[in-house]
Amino acid sequence: MKIRLLLPPLAVLSLLVFPAVSARSQTVVTFDDLSDNASGAWFTSPYYGLNWINILHENSILSTSLVGLTGNYYGMVSPSNTAALFPGSEITTSGTNFNFLSANLTGVWNSNLNIEVEGFNGAKEIYDTIVAASATNPTLFTFNYLNIDELEFNSYGGLPAFGYGPGTAFVMDNFMFEFIPEPSTFLLAALGGVSLVAFLRRKRA
Repeated sequence: MKIRLLLPPLAVLSLLVFPAVSARSQTVVTFDDLSDNASGAWFTSPYYGLNWINILHENSILSTSLVGLTGNYYGMVSPSNTAALFPGSEITTSGTNFNFLSANLTGVWNSNLNIEVEGFNGAKEIYDTIVAASATNPTLFTFNYLNIDELEFNSYGGLPAFGYGPGTAFVMDNFMFEFIPEPSTFLLAALGGVSLVAFLRRKRA
């Protein structure tokens, strides 16, 4: 009998909590939906709700016709586009904060390239990680930077991998992130829990 009484409020609570879970769905940005030529193009507007500053998107297959095989090509995880980043590149939010989960990174000219990735919430730096990227294989790095509104990138060091260079540019592919759910979503879930408690108290009375 008690189980039957619980079913209606539990159903309501499930409907309220579901948006909070679904709002945190992970997004993988492959850049492959963009139209690019061999020389690439700068991001000029929000893309996937984020601002891509000092970052190119380019067709990594076509780019080999200009400069030959480099990390632009080897860093491609999903054909045919990648994002090219440089020291001082940034990714910022256009709205709510986000979690930066992972990305594949590859040096364009240098192997063992040091890439520093900083995560900010407002003016406060809360994450700072340095990874070393190959120029001939994409490396998946997991960051799990939570509740940030800005990523900053710096790259340095390494050794020329293709007989010319050096250079500190690097490419990114399959950038994985998720937006932080709006507070109102959590509020709905909390109200559902409060309603459930009140319902049970009335039934006990």
